[in-house]
Amino acid sequence: MEHQPKGVEFLESVRPANWVKKRLGDWTSGETGRTKGKLVGSVVPAGFEAYARVLHPAEHRKSDGTWDQLRWSTVAAWNEKVVHPQMSFSRIANLDPWLNETPPWGQAPSFGTLLQDKCRILVSVLRRFSVTAECCCFCLWHGYGFLDDRCLRSVTKLKIADREKYLVLRGSLDSVMSFYAHAEGRWGRSPNIWWPEDRAWCVATDIDSVDTHAGGNKTCIDQVLDHPELEALPIAPGARVDYLADTINV
Repeated sequence: MEHQPKGVEFLESVRPANWVKKRLGDWTSGETGRTKGKLVGSVVPAGFEAYARVLHPAEHRKSDGTWDQLRWSTVAAWNEKVVHPQMSFSRIANLDPWLNETPPWGQAPSFGTLLQDKCRILVSVLRRFSVTAECCCFCLWHGYGFLDDRCLRSVTKLKIADREKYLVLRGSLDSVMSFYAHAEGRWGRSPNIWWPEDRAWCVATDIDSVDTHAGGNKTCIDQVLDHPELEALPIAPGARVDYLADTINV
């Protein structure tokens, strides 16, 4: 199909992705009884030995007009908040829960996509823990406006209850980077769920989240957590990850 990232192909069958659907939990009732709560295990499949929460950096506007990436821990320190695995960016930054306001120091973290430089770093770590890096699958939410109508009409979609449908694509691990550059930036974002054929790990970024979750064996996840250019925290699959999860910074 013409309109797709370089090096990947749309799959006519979603069978290679069925294991993801089977291992994703449903969202649970929230504190109010009206709001659904998002758990780690409803974003990235259960069953892995360990999990990491990779925080999308904010951006800081410097006095000379240039921009720097900004860690959550720095924002938390500015506002005397506590850094912990379930912290909410809106709460540590004293912002609207849906991040609809612009902070005075710059920009809040990106929703629904892992920044390109962070994705490249994550790929460099994950590559060491799969023997099938040349054959990976990528799920992309069907509701993005940049998707060509022909994709939506002709390709079978993976149905997951809380996020409706995903397109399923296949390519090498390196081809994940082409999602950022396709068609002069019309894609411009990371896939929502991706994994190698041997299912050694899985990465997921929900469309409404300012973080990305990864599951894998302990050694793999420890290397994600320890990488100096990633801000990542260990988290349990049953942990809540929406903004109401932060019961410390209230």
